[in-house]
Amino acid sequence: MNKILFFVLIILFISSALLGFSDIFITYKSGECKVDIEGNGEWIEAAIDMELYSSSVIKTGPDGELEIEVDEETISIGRNSIMELNDLLERVGEKKKTGWLKNISKYAKSIGRDDETYASTALAGVRGDDTGGEELEWFEDIEEGVIKEYQKGKEHFEKGNYTKAIQIFTDVIDTEETVSFRDEVAFYLGVSLFNNLRYAEALPYLNESIANKRTYFFELALIHYSITNYFLKNYTRAIEGFNTYTEGFAEGYLKPYAVLMLGKCYKAVGKKEEARGYFTEVKEKYKDTDVYYDALTELRAL
Repeated sequence: MNKILFFVLIILFISSALLGFSDIFITYKSGECKVDIEGNGEWIEAAIDMELYSSSVIKTGPDGELEIEVDEETISIGRNSIMELNDLLERVGEKKKTGWLKNISKYAKSIGRDDETYASTALAGVRGDDTGGEELEWFEDIEEGVIKEYQKGKEHFEKGNYTKAIQIFTDVIDTEETVSFRDEVAFYLGVSLFNNLRYAEALPYLNESIANKRTYFFELALIHYSITNYFLKNYTRAIEGFNTYTEGFAEGYLKPYAVLMLGKCYKAVGKKEEARGYFTEVKEKYKDTDVYYDALTELRAL
């Protein structure tokens, strides 16, 4: 009997080790990029197909960009960045725990498809309502330049090509032509960075995108802003954001997610009774949603 128990424990140990193992490879490199493979201060030039480990550290220069593949996630690392793979793996693990995030991502990809007039309307507004030859010529010049690039960025965003979308939105957001709808560009850039697990970089843009509550993307901007603050452990701001959502979108599609996240925020700051209340609300009101079982799991853990 003891031998059987011993073998069972060995199998469980091996299974756990395999489950925690992740192949990490560099899939794209541009510009100056270095890697400290062992995390011991010895830097070498990064190369495509180079295998990395949890102890590895990545450093990019002023023109450097990398893409790495980890657990079927493609993650880009932008210019002038230092990334510890241990931290990145933690973010990937956290994202996998919240599997319902993929549904929010699908919703975000489709949100702008039926509202292509926002940018054009805002753009026209910056020069007034005059549609004379000079104004029309100016608008057409813009359409062939920055705005055309911006639309390309949105196309990449809708396809989930966040690395390319980030590159385009970063290039156009500070241009004069996008001043009148910068908040919209900030929304797409912030969400793209969020989906690339670059939360600290995403937060300023998401904060900018929630300044105007009348935009078509405000609901999604607010939920991404709040979740980003949660991942960055800014729990007070996350709670404020989720409360703003539940108050402003009482029948909103994303309300069950906001309620669940309020519970997770209060749990994180040690307020178990408040957390229990939100998890119970999800359990009782949102049985047909994909956060129902998450709430049950959270309740059992309290």
